[in-house]
Amino acid sequence: MNDKVAQVFAAKLGLPTTAAAEALVQPLLQLMLETRVDYTRFFRELSHLPERLEPLHASFYPNPKVDDKAWEAWLQDWRAALQLDDERTPECVAAQMKLANPKFILREWHLVPAYQQAAKGDYSLVHELQAVMTQPYAEQDEDTERKYYALKPANFFGMGGVSHMSCSS
Repeated sequence: MNDKVAQVFAAKLGLPTTAAAEALVQPLLQLMLETRVDYTRFFRELSHLPERLEPLHASFYPNPKVDDKAWEAWLQDWRAALQLDDERTPECVAAQMKLANPKFILREWHLVPAYQQAAKGDYSLVHELQAVMTQPYAEQDEDTERKYYALKPANFFGMGGVSHMSCSS
């Protein structure tokens, strides 16, 4: 694994070393691929340092083939690699992880209604998105969380122009 990529994953996973990240990243990415996980939500939920898998289910899209045993094993390996102690307290590690894992990201399925309204002269959703996205790491109000910290609606899967946002956008 590239050193920079390992550093990014070490920060996202709250791990003290890139070596610890390298051992956990490949199995994690495989599980995420097989399970169909919202990556942003997953890493943010992981920032709460769950001891059990259930809180992470909020980042999983419906999939009857979720291998909870494999996830539990990965979660236990990750918790062991965290090396929490008096210096690396859970609160400190969680706070650092939240700085590496945004809660809110701009998603195309958020943008579509905003630019449709803007085309009609109503910029309220554009301004709302702007306000949310200027604080992507912050905890925001319940309404914002409900609207912008959600899994992609099922009807948007595979829908061109709504489902996926290009990196070159």
